[in-house]
Amino acid sequence: MTYIEKPSISNVVKFDDPDVTQVKKLKVMLNTGTDIYQGACKKRGSTLKDEYRKVAGVCYMDPKDMARLGVGNWESILVKSDWGEVVCYAAHSRDAPHEGMIFIPKGPWANVVVSPETYCCSDPTYKGIKATVEKSDKEVLLMADLMRDVYKKYVKEGEETEELPSLGESPVYKKIRSQ
Repeated sequence: MTYIEKPSISNVVKFDDPDVTQVKKLKVMLNTGTDIYQGACKKRGSTLKDEYRKVAGVCYMDPKDMARLGVGNWESILVKSDWGEVVCYAAHSRDAPHEGMIFIPKGPWANVVVSPETYCCSDPTYKGIKATVEKSDKEVLLMADLMRDVYKKYVKEGEETEELPSLGESPVYKKIRSQ
């Protein structure tokens, strides 16, 4: 995967836990921050690759919260805040227990759901964001596809992004020049 292998995430989600009540939507507090694996991919320039999607397009959750939603590791979830919504992979957090809190590494997926307000300090609000999480059947997008879908990059005016093929892992400027 990367030159720094990301440790596998054990499957500790217990769907049959008697203390867990199933819900369709979970209210959570979203926190973002730098992750060593996300940072390693970014530093070596592999942000367009699938490996970056698997280290930055992930939402770390408490296993009980995952059981409440009925999602396992690497299944798709939809995270919504007042500023947007994004599909991420769900993954069991190694820092559990922390019910009601989720963590998305800083990057394009987190940027969609954080407040752009900087409060005069030049940084957006990366922590303590009210959000909801629900199970999703949508695919987690590669970074170039996410940029196209959310910010309408690389599309012609009026073009629907859902109908377009994936931009893939190659640099986008090369594809645009060749069209």
